[in-house]
Amino acid sequence: MLGILKKLRPAPAPPPAPAKAPPAPVRWQRALIDTKDFEAGEPWRANAEVVIARFRVPEDSAFVIKPGAKLKFYLRNRATAAGYDNSAGASAYALTVPTPGILETKTRKPAFPTDRHPEVIAYADKGAGFVPVPVQGVDYNAGTVALSVPAGETWTAVEVYYVGSQGEFRFYVVREGGGIRDWVPIYNNSFAGVHSLNQHSDRERPTIPNAAILVEGFQLALEVSSPYEVAWNDRARHFVQVDAVAVHAPGADKEALTRKALLAMKGGV
Repeated sequence: MLGILKKLRPAPAPPPAPAKAPPAPVRWQRALIDTKDFEAGEPWRANAEVVIARFRVPEDSAFVIKPGAKLKFYLRNRATAAGYDNSAGASAYALTVPTPGILETKTRKPAFPTDRHPEVIAYADKGAGFVPVPVQGVDYNAGTVALSVPAGETWTAVEVYYVGSQGEFRFYVVREGGGIRDWVPIYNNSFAGVHSLNQHSDRERPTIPNAAILVEGFQLALEVSSPYEVAWNDRARHFVQVDAVAVHAPGADKEALTRKALLAMKGGV
């Protein structure tokens, strides 16, 4: 009988599981989403609305763009021209490159010739790829940039990147793999409108009116439309800078963050 009772006696309850450690505090820090954070998008097409660059949120990270966040933005058009063979020349050859729509900003400018002009950057292919060359002058009324091919040199091709006035741009928050409703604009302006501002002054810098939350699986897309070419590459030296706050939190609840990001896209934050 005792043996039967022992068999019927309930097994002792397992010890309680140890309490989970509280999550580490999330520390948000000021961050800048800038040019180097963007990757090239689609090639430019004349007057078409093209996403030329995208910022993809890194893994286990989140960014918040608050209403009124400051933006600094200088985008350059690209003009190309044939080079010139001055290998047998006894003096420099003056080369004029059309730069339609070039705009004079409020940024201080050095004396010519210069390779540090704030609006214009010039390159020449001397046979081994493009290298920077000095700008000799800019005629804003005529829409031209003056270069000089030194005696004894041959330039096979020329590129000029310049701040322009013709075109429009938009920033979108995009959910990867989503539909048309997962593209929400947070800022738009014209090239002329933003390039005419003194963006070195905090009082004149443009601000982003709408809040945005960017988490893993989301992008900040830059869409442009311009009659003149815009190329997203290192030689263009575009300047894009968006004020934000960011956190890197590997243990964060990604589903909860995604819900908040979607709520922000609907104007709920």
